[in-house]
Amino acid sequence: KHGLTLQLAYTWSHEIDVESDDLSTDVSNPYDLKYDKGSGTYDRRNIFNANFVYDVPFLLQSGNYLTRGFLGGWQVAGVVVAESGSPQDITYGTDTVGLGGGTNNRPNIVGAISYPKTQKAWFNTAAFAAPAAPWTAAGAGGTGFGDARKDAIVGPGLFNWNLSLYKDIPIHESIKLQFRAESFNTFNHTEWNSIDTGFTDGSFGQ
Repeated sequence: KHGLTLQLAYTWSHEIDVESDDLSTDVSNPYDLKYDKGSGTYDRRNIFNANFVYDVPFLLQSGNYLTRGFLGGWQVAGVVVAESGSPQDITYGTDTVGLGGGTNNRPNIVGAISYPKTQKAWFNTAAFAAPAAPWTAAGAGGTGFGDARKDAIVGPGLFNWNLSLYKDIPIHESIKLQFRAESFNTFNHTEWNSIDTGFTDGSFGQ
Protein backbone atom coordinates (compact mmCIF):
# COMPACT_ATOMS: atom_id res chain seq x y z
CA LYS A 1 0.00 0.00 0.00
CA HIS A 2 1.25 3.50 -0.96
CA GLY A 3 4.37 1.95 -2.43
CA LEU A 4 5.20 -0.13 0.67
CA THR A 5 5.48 -3.91 0.63
CA LEU A 6 5.89 -5.26 4.14
CA GLN A 7 6.10 -8.74 5.64
CA LEU A 8 6.19 -9.38 9.40
CA ALA A 9 6.65 -12.64 11.30
CA TYR A 10 6.75 -13.26 15.06
CA THR A 11 7.19 -16.55 16.91
CA TRP A 12 7.00 -17.21 20.65
CA SER A 13 8.24 -20.58 21.80
CA HIS A 14 9.62 -22.35 24.85
CA GLU A 15 11.66 -25.51 24.48
CA ILE A 16 12.03 -27.60 27.66
CA ASP A 17 14.08 -30.76 28.00
CA VAL A 18 16.20 -32.82 30.35
CA GLU A 19 19.14 -33.32 27.99
CA SER A 20 20.01 -30.84 25.23
CA ASP A 21 22.03 -31.04 22.02
CA ASP A 22 21.00 -34.57 21.00
CA LEU A 23 22.34 -36.23 24.16
CA SER A 24 25.84 -34.83 23.67
CA THR A 25 26.53 -34.91 27.43
CA ASP A 26 25.55 -37.05 30.40
CA VAL A 27 22.81 -36.11 32.82
CA SER A 28 24.14 -34.31 35.88
CA ASN A 29 22.41 -36.36 38.56
CA PRO A 30 21.41 -39.90 37.53
CA TYR A 31 19.34 -40.19 40.73
CA ASP A 32 17.22 -37.12 39.99
CA LEU A 33 16.49 -36.33 36.34
CA LYS A 34 14.48 -33.28 37.40
CA TYR A 35 17.78 -31.63 38.32
CA ASP A 36 18.41 -31.12 34.60
CA LYS A 37 14.87 -30.25 33.56
CA GLY A 38 14.61 -26.73 32.16
CA SER A 39 14.88 -24.61 29.05
CA GLY A 40 17.07 -26.30 26.46
CA THR A 41 19.74 -24.84 24.23
CA TYR A 42 17.32 -24.67 21.27
CA ASP A 43 15.01 -22.36 23.20
CA ARG A 44 14.50 -18.99 21.47
CA ARG A 45 11.68 -17.34 23.38
CA ASN A 46 11.04 -14.51 20.91
CA ILE A 47 11.84 -14.42 17.20
CA PHE A 48 10.86 -11.41 15.08
CA ASN A 49 11.53 -10.95 11.38
CA ALA A 50 10.56 -8.15 9.02
CA ASN A 51 11.36 -7.36 5.41
CA PHE A 52 10.17 -4.45 3.34
CA VAL A 53 10.48 -2.63 0.03
CA TYR A 54 9.43 1.01 -0.20
CA ASP A 55 9.02 3.00 -3.41
CA VAL A 56 10.13 6.52 -2.50
CA PRO A 57 7.45 8.83 -3.99
CA PHE A 58 9.88 11.75 -4.59
CA LEU A 59 9.64 12.91 -8.25
CA LEU A 60 7.99 9.65 -9.20
CA GLN A 61 5.02 11.22 -10.97
CA SER A 62 6.15 14.81 -11.56
CA GLY A 63 8.60 16.43 -13.96
CA ASN A 64 9.61 15.34 -17.42
CA TYR A 65 10.86 11.95 -18.53
CA LEU A 66 14.50 12.68 -17.70
CA THR A 67 13.64 14.04 -14.26
CA ARG A 68 11.55 11.03 -13.37
CA GLY A 69 14.05 8.62 -14.86
CA PHE A 70 17.20 9.94 -13.22
CA LEU A 71 16.03 11.66 -10.02
CA GLY A 72 12.89 9.71 -9.11
CA GLY A 73 12.15 6.03 -8.79
CA TRP A 74 14.30 5.22 -5.75
CA GLN A 75 13.55 2.20 -3.60
CA VAL A 76 14.57 1.40 -0.04
CA ALA A 77 14.57 -2.22 1.14
CA GLY A 78 15.55 -3.94 4.34
CA VAL A 79 15.56 -7.06 6.46
CA VAL A 80 15.29 -6.87 10.26
CA VAL A 81 15.96 -9.79 12.60
CA ALA A 82 15.50 -9.76 16.39
CA GLU A 83 15.86 -12.89 18.51
CA SER A 84 16.05 -13.64 22.21
CA GLY A 85 19.21 -15.29 23.45
CA SER A 86 19.38 -18.97 24.35
CA PRO A 87 19.57 -20.37 27.91
CA GLN A 88 23.08 -21.06 29.18
CA ASP A 89 24.18 -23.75 31.63
CA ILE A 90 26.59 -22.56 34.33
CA THR A 91 28.97 -25.42 35.08
CA TYR A 92 31.20 -26.17 38.05
CA GLY A 93 34.36 -28.00 37.07
CA THR A 94 35.41 -29.44 40.43
CA ASP A 95 34.00 -32.76 41.66
CA THR A 96 31.90 -32.12 44.78
CA VAL A 97 29.60 -35.08 44.12
CA GLY A 98 31.87 -38.12 43.99
CA LEU A 99 29.86 -40.02 41.37
CA GLY A 100 32.49 -39.94 38.64
CA GLY A 101 31.53 -41.20 35.18
CA GLY A 102 31.52 -37.79 33.54
CA THR A 103 28.64 -36.36 35.58
CA ASN A 104 28.30 -32.59 35.65
CA ASN A 105 27.66 -30.18 38.46
CA ARG A 106 26.56 -26.58 38.78
CA PRO A 107 27.25 -23.88 41.36
CA ASN A 108 24.83 -22.46 43.90
CA ILE A 109 22.84 -19.28 43.30
CA VAL A 110 23.45 -16.83 46.14
CA GLY A 111 22.02 -13.61 44.73
CA ALA A 112 19.87 -12.02 42.06
CA ILE A 113 21.18 -12.41 38.52
CA SER A 114 21.60 -9.15 36.64
CA TYR A 115 23.01 -8.40 33.21
CA PRO A 116 25.61 -5.63 32.77
CA LYS A 117 25.90 -6.95 29.16
CA THR A 118 29.50 -5.88 28.70
CA GLN A 119 32.36 -7.81 27.12
CA LYS A 120 33.93 -8.43 30.54
CA ALA A 121 30.69 -9.23 32.33
CA TRP A 122 27.63 -10.35 30.42
CA PHE A 123 26.03 -11.27 33.76
CA ASN A 124 27.06 -10.68 37.36
CA THR A 125 29.20 -13.65 38.36
CA ALA A 126 28.85 -12.76 42.08
CA ALA A 127 25.39 -14.32 41.95
CA PHE A 128 27.02 -17.76 41.97
CA ALA A 129 29.06 -19.61 44.59
CA ALA A 130 30.82 -22.98 44.80
CA PRO A 131 28.78 -25.92 46.12
CA ALA A 132 30.09 -27.79 49.13
CA ALA A 133 31.01 -31.48 48.92
CA PRO A 134 29.02 -33.75 51.28
CA TRP A 135 32.24 -35.12 52.81
CA THR A 136 33.12 -31.67 54.14
CA ALA A 137 31.72 -29.96 57.21
CA ALA A 138 30.08 -27.24 55.09
CA GLY A 139 28.31 -29.78 52.89
CA ALA A 140 27.51 -32.45 55.45
CA GLY A 141 24.09 -33.96 54.84
CA GLY A 142 23.86 -32.56 51.30
CA THR A 143 24.35 -34.07 47.87
CA GLY A 144 27.15 -31.86 46.60
CA PHE A 145 25.02 -30.66 43.70
CA GLY A 146 24.65 -26.90 43.28
CA ASP A 147 21.14 -25.47 43.20
CA ALA A 148 21.53 -23.39 40.01
CA ARG A 149 19.17 -24.42 37.23
CA LYS A 150 20.67 -25.50 33.93
CA ASP A 151 19.04 -22.44 32.32
CA ALA A 152 20.23 -20.03 35.00
CA ILE A 153 21.18 -17.28 32.55
CA VAL A 154 20.20 -16.21 29.05
CA GLY A 155 22.90 -15.56 26.49
CA PRO A 156 23.12 -12.68 24.03
CA GLY A 157 20.33 -12.30 21.51
CA LEU A 158 20.49 -11.15 17.92
CA PHE A 159 19.42 -7.75 16.58
CA ASN A 160 20.36 -6.88 13.04
CA TRP A 161 19.34 -4.52 10.24
CA ASN A 162 20.36 -4.99 6.60
CA LEU A 163 19.36 -2.08 4.36
CA SER A 164 19.68 -1.28 0.68
CA LEU A 165 19.00 1.71 -1.55
CA TYR A 166 18.60 1.25 -5.29
CA LYS A 167 16.98 2.57 -8.44
CA ASP A 168 16.60 1.58 -12.06
CA ILE A 169 17.78 4.14 -14.61
CA PRO A 170 16.10 3.62 -17.99
CA ILE A 171 18.52 3.64 -20.92
CA HIS A 172 16.23 2.22 -23.63
CA GLU A 173 12.87 0.49 -23.72
CA SER A 174 14.49 -2.86 -22.96
CA ILE A 175 17.69 -1.63 -21.31
CA LYS A 176 18.13 -0.20 -17.86
CA LEU A 177 20.99 0.47 -15.47
CA GLN A 178 20.58 -0.31 -11.80
CA PHE A 179 22.35 1.58 -9.02
CA ARG A 180 22.46 -0.29 -5.72
CA ALA A 181 24.01 0.45 -2.33
CA GLU A 182 23.77 -2.19 0.37
CA SER A 183 24.77 -2.31 4.03
CA PHE A 184 24.87 -5.24 6.42
CA ASN A 185 24.43 -4.74 10.18
CA THR A 186 23.69 -1.16 9.19
CA PHE A 187 23.67 0.28 12.71
CA ASN A 188 26.84 -1.59 13.75
CA HIS A 189 25.11 -3.44 16.58
CA THR A 190 27.55 -5.73 18.41
CA GLU A 191 26.61 -9.40 18.07
CA TRP A 192 28.29 -11.40 20.84
CA ASN A 193 29.32 -14.91 19.87
CA SER A 194 29.50 -16.85 23.15
CA ILE A 195 29.96 -16.57 26.91
CA ASP A 196 32.32 -18.42 29.23
CA THR A 197 29.95 -20.24 31.62
CA GLY A 198 32.56 -22.25 33.51
CA PHE A 199 32.48 -21.12 37.15
CA THR A 200 36.10 -22.08 37.80
CA ASP A 201 37.43 -20.38 34.62
CA GLY A 202 39.39 -17.16 34.85
CA SER A 203 37.18 -15.63 32.17
CA PHE A 204 33.89 -16.71 33.75
CA GLY A 205 31.07 -14.47 32.58
CA GLN A 206 33.06 -12.87 29.74
